[in-house]
Amino acid sequence: MRLMMSASKRLFICGIATESHGFNKKPTILEDFTERGLFFACEHDDLSRFREGDNHIGGYLDVADAEGWELVAGVSGFAFPAGPVSEETFETLWGRIEKQLRAEGPFDGILMPMHGGMACEHLDDPEGELVARIREIVGREVLIGVTLDLHSNLSPQFIRDCDIVCGFHTAPHIDSRKTSFRVASIMARAFRGEVNPRCHSIHPPMLTGIDHGRTTVPHAPLFALLDRIKELQAEDPQLLDASFMASFPFADQPWTGPSAVLVMDGESDRVKDYLDEFGAEIWRTRDVLTIDIVPIDEALDAVERTANAPNPFLLGDFSDCPYAGAYGDTTALLAAMIDRQIPDAVFAPVFDPDTVDQAHQAGEGAEIEVALGGKSDPDFGGGPLESRARVLALSDGNFVHKGPFQQGRPGTLGKSAMLDIGGINVIVCSVPTQIHDREQLRLFGLEPETMNLIVSKAFNHMRADLEPICRGLLYPDAGGIFSFDFEQFPWQKIRRPIWPLDDFEIAPADMDRS
Repeated sequence: MRLMMSASKRLFICGIATESHGFNKKPTILEDFTERGLFFACEHDDLSRFREGDNHIGGYLDVADAEGWELVAGVSGFAFPAGPVSEETFETLWGRIEKQLRAEGPFDGILMPMHGGMACEHLDDPEGELVARIREIVGREVLIGVTLDLHSNLSPQFIRDCDIVCGFHTAPHIDSRKTSFRVASIMARAFRGEVNPRCHSIHPPMLTGIDHGRTTVPHAPLFALLDRIKELQAEDPQLLDASFMASFPFADQPWTGPSAVLVMDGESDRVKDYLDEFGAEIWRTRDVLTIDIVPIDEALDAVERTANAPNPFLLGDFSDCPYAGAYGDTTALLAAMIDRQIPDAVFAPVFDPDTVDQAHQAGEGAEIEVALGGKSDPDFGGGPLESRARVLALSDGNFVHKGPFQQGRPGTLGKSAMLDIGGINVIVCSVPTQIHDREQLRLFGLEPETMNLIVSKAFNHMRADLEPICRGLLYPDAGGIFSFDFEQFPWQKIRRPIWPLDDFEIAPADMDRS
């Protein structure tokens, strides 16, 4: 039992965060964290920029202000999804964290803004390895609290080395700050001697589950799990927090898969029953999918059939979603739209820095010959689309999120352009990203509410701001690497048997847990 005093505490913030597609050929390198990521804080950085908006560190600051904590900034990097993190990158970032931990400790607690879906070239459990290394330095008496995306792949060892683990409760993710607030609030209670947090988990043998964590329809499995937690907390004060990780299923490592994570106050006689219940429910709902994944032609048929209705139709080119580790440059869906001559349509964005440079050099109004996209891996989603294009608009790509997802944060498409290709408005960007906020379309003079069709290379996040203005939503499978046809990938390290690759049944008592 830790004995905590109420005096002011000194806490260290650090983390290495990303979501890695194990079959993306482009490794995540150091500059993806330090220069091109969602955020990067370095040693002794001024954290005041995180006070506004929905972000991981803001929730820590809210509690620290109220409690009078001293927060010491260490390396905290969040890279956008791509391939596995290179060994050099991980070890370089870890070296900086380790140096500061050893030189500036002791600390009363460690706060870690993480993701949970990272893969590394040289590690089978990178988040677990990172926390284990920190635990070895600080010892068992120092509290470690971690904020996670719900698309996490967690090992039992990771859970055992943490004191507090809290994951998002929303997808699209609009509760980053609230989740970090949950972590820090439990830590504050522990410092006051009110609770003694301990983590427990169960890991059903599945690649994906909980409807990928979606909270976009009332009958989503995650809502049922969260409602059950509220019932249990009303009768059991020892149940401090619960998170349900839907997994990021494209990491080829042993602990890829969903999990339920409970934070309990001390030892509990009920935790086994809770884990059994949640493991069984995650397994029972493994087939539930609350979105419509359809062939390209079926999606475009729906667009044409409803063309006289007000408001745009929304298509998610999900299999090429860069926020899920795909390349962001496939062209199969765009080619079909051109063939159909879909009016008042925007296709966005295609990652192609060369075409962006070509458009900027030519200038607005110019006509150019392009070989657009399809360069990262032509075997998935179509190769380069060769066409004549007219340059409609140019932009630096910078905007501020006004929608619920990442609200208040600056964002960028990088240097970018909008082209007319075969009558379709095509936004081309110099960084792999997605369209999820109306402000991104307004950069190019488009008013999203007046469009007939909006196609975003996104999966969930665009629903927060775009779906409310749309007459319909479908997900055409255009053959990118973020595909739920799991059998096409050359798995080597995942647990077997595992659903849906293997046909079997399992009871909660036989599931891995911590």
